[in-house]
Amino acid sequence: MRKVITSLLVLLSLCTFAQDRQYALRMVEDLSSPAMQGRGFVNDGCKKAAYYLADEMEKLGLSEVQLQKYSFPINTFPRKMKVKVDGKTLTPGYDYVVHPKNSGQKSTFDLVWLPDTVTCEASVYQLIDTTSLDKKMVVFPTKMENRFNRGVKGIHNAIFLRDKCYWFTSHSLPSHQDCRLMMRADALPKDAQRIKVDFQSKFIDDFEAYNVIGCIQGSVNPDSTIVFTAHYDHLGKMGKQALFPGANDNATGTAFVMSLAQYYAQHPEKARYTTWFILLSGEEVGLFGSQYNAEYPSFDLDKTRLLINFDMVGTGSEGIQMVNSTVFPEITQVMREVNTEHNCVETIKDRGESCNSDHCPYYQKGVPALFIYTLGSENNEYHTVTDTPDKTQFTAYEGFFELITKTAERANEPIFNRKP
Repeated sequence: MRKVITSLLVLLSLCTFAQDRQYALRMVEDLSSPAMQGRGFVNDGCKKAAYYLADEMEKLGLSEVQLQKYSFPINTFPRKMKVKVDGKTLTPGYDYVVHPKNSGQKSTFDLVWLPDTVTCEASVYQLIDTTSLDKKMVVFPTKMENRFNRGVKGIHNAIFLRDKCYWFTSHSLPSHQDCRLMMRADALPKDAQRIKVDFQSKFIDDFEAYNVIGCIQGSVNPDSTIVFTAHYDHLGKMGKQALFPGANDNATGTAFVMSLAQYYAQHPEKARYTTWFILLSGEEVGLFGSQYNAEYPSFDLDKTRLLINFDMVGTGSEGIQMVNSTVFPEITQVMREVNTEHNCVETIKDRGESCNSDHCPYYQKGVPALFIYTLGSENNEYHTVTDTPDKTQFTAYEGFFELITKTAERANEPIFNRKP
């Protein structure tokens, strides 16, 4: 009889995780749908996602659900966008993306090709007279793509060839002097001679954004807190056509946090401490949402035993990577013990201190904060128009979910207590 009961409990546990997985997949589908406009900065994409998530928190029965409003600057591209090479129209997002610091451009340029042998900036100046580039656009080979962020002094109009087009955003004032494009190498014929560009940017000084917040009151020690975070914003749209769905980045992290919220709402006794679920915006622009929330938190930072941030967790065949794990080795060891006992994920890989995601502003305030992302080649999309929900597998979802919840259960150990 004991074996039967144990088997039933295991089966019920697996069914619960399976339900959570379906909930997470549905959440990714909704957040990545065209209706959300890429959860970005045109057509109220970010706002639509915020209201959707707040409504979902209300449905789950979370306490203190709120929209925390703040603002930041952002350069956007809300209107039509056209690029033609020798008369052939290219597809925005797939064939090319514009530099996020560009302003509006309506010009025709002659193409000046740099040879594939160019590997450094000095070679560029040997081949090109940068004083005579009026109405010309320089084509850089793929080896020079690392110059994307810095540009090359004296060259204002440029194409940087890449194997795949991935995009970013910018909160800086746009440059009216530069016209820079990132283009898929296959989209630009080697004998192309002329390019025509026509697009406009719109700089917004105070884009209104929201962090979405809810919690479950602790069942044992409600004065202490555990926090789960993820950013729900993405790149939105570039022009009228190019939509960046952001399924893996970071509808998956958002969905995972919402799955945790659903779990604790259904099992409030499992929430030993008051558990906060914070979905952040402004990450793609520069961690603005987490910076604001860390400065004006709805929870007591000094009583936070652990904060875990999730970003891009849709894979998992090769385990997980944990940023700040070497900073908090005792807490990391607890997670490793859980993983060994329950065989949750393939491996837990350590990574040191880094300010590469939304855990950072809290960590800088003294909160024990970790950032976790999953590993695996089953999804290599990043900031592309092809980061779609059909590619989301949540490969290690059940084990990963168990790893996080069981680690949270052990937060009563002394190493989780904050120093006075």
